[in-house]
Amino acid sequence: MPHFYARKIDNPAYPISKDGFLFSLVANNIKHNDDNLVLVRYKNFSFFFMQQDRGDKVLVKYNKHLRFNSIDIVKKALKTYIKLCNADILFHNLNQKKDKENLSPYLLSPTKENISKLYDKSNPLSIEIGFGSGRHLLDLAQKNKDTIFLGIEIYSRAIEQVLNQIRLLDLKNLYIINADCRILFNILDSNIVDSIYLHFPVPWDKNPSKRVFSKEFLKESERVLKKGGFLELRSDSAEYFSYALDIANNFNAFDIEKSINSQTRIISKYEARWKKQNKDIYEARFILKDSINSTNDVESNLNFANLDMDKILDSRDLKLFGDNYFLHIKNIYKFDNGYVLFVLFGAFNAPSKIYLLINDYGNVEVLGDIIKTKSNIQSLQLIKKWSK
Repeated sequence: MPHFYARKIDNPAYPISKDGFLFSLVANNIKHNDDNLVLVRYKNFSFFFMQQDRGDKVLVKYNKHLRFNSIDIVKKALKTYIKLCNADILFHNLNQKKDKENLSPYLLSPTKENISKLYDKSNPLSIEIGFGSGRHLLDLAQKNKDTIFLGIEIYSRAIEQVLNQIRLLDLKNLYIINADCRILFNILDSNIVDSIYLHFPVPWDKNPSKRVFSKEFLKESERVLKKGGFLELRSDSAEYFSYALDIANNFNAFDIEKSINSQTRIISKYEARWKKQNKDIYEARFILKDSINSTNDVESNLNFANLDMDKILDSRDLKLFGDNYFLHIKNIYKFDNGYVLFVLFGAFNAPSKIYLLINDYGNVEVLGDIIKTKSNIQSLQLIKKWSK
């Protein structure tokens, strides 16, 4: 992540603007005096720096909890912040080969409305989850111009690289979303997807709850796929592959085609690495026998405006739980005119994160994406406990 270490830095008077960035405020963690958040505004976007005292030096780094999809803009903001703070630099990783922004029209925010525009067209819709370098996804988009492709990825650098390739290749049929697919799939309509590719997901052998492939994921894949559509899994992990087959065999919704070391037209960098190590590559294609009709509408009324900060500050326990969901106000930061709350919420196996910026007049700004799944909405409604 972009960051720098400095022997010392000055504290500018907030808000302060320079080079197109507005450094809006600095907020101090109420429990840890050496932990601060700096809110940065750029055009219509917002993100945070974390500023931490580390004994004889100060660390300032990009806060990845509030996702922003241009690392190059983050680096430019950090370099601007260095100048504003007269930072005495010890180390940084802010060098850039090119000065680019990659705020692409093919990068979509994770909303139901944005995704619905993709399949309002008569074109087939295909999804790749965790596309990494993008070799497979880009090749598919180039070879199938009549298909709309959606790439879902959580890593900003991978997203930037693929967005740059979309521009260079002048592709008009490939869109990208920065989100956790386990959450995003919940807001997709039923029977809209022709194919889903899940190639070389992290096996998480020591923490299976973090795996993309699960009973819940397969159930959502069954719902969003069209009849005859398929989910394709490729993995170098025999354990992961066996785990996935065990789940699918209990579904009876899919015909399963299996193979080992099958030839593909495009080899990802991970697959190339495994082949050099003479590892087996396992592949399964789960073909949906019949489509199911299911609605996934969610009541999404959320109101943060009546939060009572005194109740929150006085609360002994900032964790709340429902049947399959939770809400946790993990950190509270104080600034001159209010508070910033760092909130974890959603399903236990796929949590989400937002920040709530609350000023002294009771106004609340949500920073971060709320994907309106049932678990997310139910968990955020728990915050009513601290209403006035």
